[in-house]
Amino acid sequence: MTLRGSLTGAVAFVALMSAAQAADMRPVLKAPAAEPQQQATGYVEVYGGWASTKFEACEGRYCESFDPDGWALGGAGRANYWINRGMSVQVDAQAEGTSYDVDVGKNSARISNHSYLVGGHFSWRNPQQHLFGLFAGVGDAGGLGFVPSQRHGLIGAEAQLYWNQFTVYGQVGYDTTLGTAGFGVDNINAWFVRGTGRYFINPNFMIEGTGMFASGDIDPISGSSLGFDTWLWQAKAEWRMAASPFSLFAKYQGSRTEYDVSGGSLKTTDNRVLLGLRLNMGDQSLQATDRAGATLDIISPVANPSGPLMFFPRN
Repeated sequence: MTLRGSLTGAVAFVALMSAAQAADMRPVLKAPAAEPQQQATGYVEVYGGWASTKFEACEGRYCESFDPDGWALGGAGRANYWINRGMSVQVDAQAEGTSYDVDVGKNSARISNHSYLVGGHFSWRNPQQHLFGLFAGVGDAGGLGFVPSQRHGLIGAEAQLYWNQFTVYGQVGYDTTLGTAGFGVDNINAWFVRGTGRYFINPNFMIEGTGMFASGDIDPISGSSLGFDTWLWQAKAEWRMAASPFSLFAKYQGSRTEYDVSGGSLKTTDNRVLLGLRLNMGDQSLQATDRAGATLDIISPVANPSGPLMFFPRN
């Protein structure tokens, strides 16, 4: 063996040993630990804005309408608690009132309506994939319909599916007055289906769209029932400020209720634009709230702003 070959072999051996030692000393990179799941989280919010509600009755070519504008003020509080890693319970409290200015002859007057609802949700959920659950609620609503207000309750099933930045939320349920409604009405009830889609542009900026359809009856103490259909639509954007528990949101909401009358039409249409402030407690982002916090809500078909409990003409 020549001296050159011996040196070449020695250099190669040292290089291989150095590479092996470097591989042994290389740090092992681990995936970052998942953010710990908060057992109890929630939020409270307040909002207000402009509202317009129009009632229109037509018989043949003759139509009569009543179209007051007003201001809405509302709020909500929701809290979620994890019973174990696969089950959670959420409690809700929400309320809204609208004050209208109307012209009565040469004078103006102020009329108002209100609604509140207390509810709860029991869910089986995986924050990475889905949620399945049941919900129920009870509340009062009235003002421009039945005076002073009527107690009603609702129950149903709900589900959410999560995929990257998207959330799909669906509900189906039944809403009914509790006890005799009064003014010749025995009961008001409706079946409903609701769908919501959410998209998170980033974890603290969300856009949301909601649609609901309900079909029900106003059952008199005597005589035939009056059927009605309600459509509701919403668009919402919410932004949470960096390193802050507060978020701001803007929402447009519209709804229409049409009654099944012969020889004419009877309907109520409501539009409102709302701005709100929310205080988030426990969750680190809007998307964290959506997946593992108080992500659920309840919309009542009979007590929505155009519904029969809120805006229904009486003889």
